[in-house]
Amino acid sequence: MNKSYRTALIITALIIAVLFSGYLFPSEEAASTSLISQNNVEKPLMAVKIAVLQAQPYNKDIVLRGYTQSLRSVDLKSQIKGRVETLPIEKGERVKKGDVICRLEVEDHQANYVESLALVKQKELEFKASEELTAKGHRSETQHAAARASLDSALARSTSAKVNLDNITITAPFDGVINNRPIEVGDYMKEGEVCAVIMEEDPFLVVADISENYISEVNVGDNAHAILQNGRRLEGKIRYISAIANSSTRTFRVELEVDNPKKDILDGVTAELFIQADQVMAHSMSPAMLVLNDNGVIGVHLVDENNRVVFQKVEILGNHENGIWVSGIKDGSRLITEGQDFVKSGEEVKPVS
Repeated sequence: MNKSYRTALIITALIIAVLFSGYLFPSEEAASTSLISQNNVEKPLMAVKIAVLQAQPYNKDIVLRGYTQSLRSVDLKSQIKGRVETLPIEKGERVKKGDVICRLEVEDHQANYVESLALVKQKELEFKASEELTAKGHRSETQHAAARASLDSALARSTSAKVNLDNITITAPFDGVINNRPIEVGDYMKEGEVCAVIMEEDPFLVVADISENYISEVNVGDNAHAILQNGRRLEGKIRYISAIANSSTRTFRVELEVDNPKKDILDGVTAELFIQADQVMAHSMSPAMLVLNDNGVIGVHLVDENNRVVFQKVEILGNHENGIWVSGIKDGSRLITEGQDFVKSGEEVKPVS
């Protein structure tokens, strides 16, 4: 009986083990079926807030880095040689057109002019006598022509002597400020040597270089403004656009003319030039909407018709008090305004208005 009892217990234990083996050690097919069943359970979609974009007219500003520059700056040079006699104007002083900047010693210039006048008078008398003699037939046409040539030569010499006499005084060609005066009283000046540098103060220029990509959007006469390094704003109009590009930078020189009635704009100050370009259609948004893709490109996340995330590259056109203006987005696109940093392209989301 004991032996039969033990045998029955062993058989019963084996049967129970076989029955539970399917649960404890499932077959490969059963395990695969279970995994597929788990994967088929839908994950909840991430909810993102969206806004439907509508384009608006925007006047784009072309921003250029430039500097201030005087409209005219001239080196006043001596046209004759001579010793400096007087310098009535100091550097830094403002002058009017015609004011004497420096004067050379007269030396022999006055004497040469007086002598030339006397010679002219003599040649005029000789020419008059030649005319009378020629009319009476007592002088040939050749001799009369020589008398005329002699008078013309005397007149030319007298004119030259008068010019030299006038050139002992160097005057201001326009209203301005004497920016430099490299000579002193007693210095000997040669022909072509600089007496002073005069700069015109009103109007003034703001000069910048514009890229060939934007040159077609700017015209002479366009309104523009500049912001100086100290924050001062200058209004004016475009007065000049170069027709030839810089061979090194492929940029074109642009000049903004501004009024300077107080004469307080300095030459060479750093400035930003803002030129109003053609009106375009753009979208206004917060800069917080912008994201970077894996390549470092600036753009936004949109939701397409299948509720999947799409990255769209944009171009920032400018700023406004509540955000930025961008282009590159189709009208009616659904922009992700909340959650854009937590989704990726191709991911399905649940858009919420």
